[in-house]
Amino acid sequence: MEQSVGLEGKKLEIVKYAFDRFYESGFHATGMEAALAGSGISKRTIYKYFPSKEDLIEAVLQLYSENVLHELFDPVANISDPREKIIAFFDVRKAPGRMFTRGCLGMKAAQEYTGKHDHIVKLGIYANSLGEAKFLELCRQAGFAKPGHLAKQLNLIFQGALVLSHTSGNTAPFMLAKDAVATLLENASI
Repeated sequence: MEQSVGLEGKKLEIVKYAFDRFYESGFHATGMEAALAGSGISKRTIYKYFPSKEDLIEAVLQLYSENVLHELFDPVANISDPREKIIAFFDVRKAPGRMFTRGCLGMKAAQEYTGKHDHIVKLGIYANSLGEAKFLELCRQAGFAKPGHLAKQLNLIFQGALVLSHTSGNTAPFMLAKDAVATLLENASI
């Protein structure tokens, strides 16, 4: 994760460290001390910057939202044709690290906090919507007749592949998703 606007120094260090702990173990299963265990950051320092676990989770989700599109779409940035870019996006061989087998942190937060913390749910849904917004931009560039509808379909395929990859621990669902996306784009009207 890159630096976030408004986060710097020790505050950014705390958020980056907690980011991986929350991503790997979940939000409810990871307490404040566990989120920073092994970091060398004192409990006093954590609470100085983040008075509650929810404050820390919100900062983690904001950092995630600011960087997720770069991590997902930068590997295909050099492709000029928007249709090819969409298809190449689903080619996990171009994917960075574990991004495609970790699931969507935004959806994880929204699922864990539904009915418990509205702001965290909103931040999670917002993070999840960023991929759909990028698909919408690409669908418009490609000149599809119903770019909004197609972007929602692409995001649905992406989210399904993401969940299956996360639960199986491998990226095979993305190869099937890539085939489905190619067929979808081939049959979409311009």
